[in-house]
Amino acid sequence: MSTRAGAAPIAVGPGFVPIRPATLRSKVSFPVQKKRPPLAARTNTMAFLGIVIPESAAIPRLFRGDYMNPMNAAFLDSIDLRRNMLRVIVAIGVAIMISGCTFPFGPTLSLVPRDPAYAGSYPIVGTSQTGFWDKDGKSLSAPTSGDAYYGQDAQFPRVIPSYTASTDGLTIQDNVTGLTWQKSQASGSMYWGEAQTVIDSLNKENYGGYSDWRLPTIKELYSLWNEGTGWPSIDTKYFDISYSSQDELSHAIFWSSTKYTGLFASSTDVLSSLSIGREMAFGVNFGTGHIKAYTIDFGPTHLVRCVRGNLAYGVNLFEDKGDGIITDLATRLMWSTTDSLVGMDWEAALAFAQSKNAENYLGHNDWRLPNAKELQSIVNYSRSPGATDSAKVGPAIDPLFSCTGITNEAGEADYPWYWTSTSTVPKADGTYLYAWYVAFGRAVDANGGDLHGAGAVRFDTKSINTERATIDSERVLNYVRLVRDVD
Repeated sequence: MSTRAGAAPIAVGPGFVPIRPATLRSKVSFPVQKKRPPLAARTNTMAFLGIVIPESAAIPRLFRGDYMNPMNAAFLDSIDLRRNMLRVIVAIGVAIMISGCTFPFGPTLSLVPRDPAYAGSYPIVGTSQTGFWDKDGKSLSAPTSGDAYYGQDAQFPRVIPSYTASTDGLTIQDNVTGLTWQKSQASGSMYWGEAQTVIDSLNKENYGGYSDWRLPTIKELYSLWNEGTGWPSIDTKYFDISYSSQDELSHAIFWSSTKYTGLFASSTDVLSSLSIGREMAFGVNFGTGHIKAYTIDFGPTHLVRCVRGNLAYGVNLFEDKGDGIITDLATRLMWSTTDSLVGMDWEAALAFAQSKNAENYLGHNDWRLPNAKELQSIVNYSRSPGATDSAKVGPAIDPLFSCTGITNEAGEADYPWYWTSTSTVPKADGTYLYAWYVAFGRAVDANGGDLHGAGAVRFDTKSINTERATIDSERVLNYVRLVRDVD
């Protein structure tokens, strides 16, 4: 699974003495941060006090997580290891005890009610992908029907993205969705609830001539996602995105207003353990292209780009005639009610669609594997297997659909991840060895802990890759749900 992300510095309170990872490497397991968040996102968070201290604050470097500063190293060498370990244990214990608490600091995000859907109110913008690749990432000429790898994203015509910039340079009108966006991201990074301050400021100043700005839902935000080239996964001709390196771009995560109905449950390292039980909200990483859920008041902060208009966008309008097909009148897409019942690799998923067309499945011979945006459009973000509200427990899809049950890596009852026809690269100069999938069950880590939430969009290699399997756990035998256009 593509779950490796940059971890935030571990925060400590006054009087706590950090332990250099090198000092303990041979004696205890201690997470070493491989990627640092961008400068705007690097804040020192006192986990168990809920206090955020900017890196620029006038406090000793010893308490800002600068473990490798030479002066600190000399000082740390004189500290008794057992005393440090005791402080670590106490700090972690206190943090875990209150990890489920939400501290009443800062503003609360106000959610805007949605309008009812109507026919055609949710047009799916194309991904802009134009290439074809095999399971090993090798570029192909466009396959024809009956060929291996036929049915990829670029095989089918899509709605072309269309934008208009305002004359004042402040906003971008999406001519397909009817949404109006900030051209530039808000200054700085922040926790989820703090986005309300940005919204209030925009509305107060009548930004771009409008006073109805809001934080976008995850489906609104994902409408901007563009896989034409990736890295960044947004049209930079119209939208500004600030980064100085590929590493910083990999942390270009933008908040949505969509909260996760479950709670963070991964415990792969110390930072993850401190986050267990915390609330999460979804965001889109316009560097890597992922949708994942992130803790809303702990750990790294994220970015904001506000939107206005078309409050019906992203709302489904399902029609079930009981014939094995569910039609979404809002997107004008028809879906199979049931899934493939078994998991398979990506090449087999493409072949599965062709086999169903050969048998005129449910009276149609033009089924296909959905692209990433199409499949994400039917996620029901009010549901999840680990929902805290028992009435919302289940796969992250409308109950009209059937979803095969599985047992996940933690031995828990869960639901599958589903392949899309959209390929991707893990870095700017990578190969298209990977394809996107949508998690309708928990988006778990290698141990089965819910790391990114049901409804996440992530990628894995298209087939079992023994080299990659040594560094990360993957679930490449994913399921299929077929789609076709409304006649």
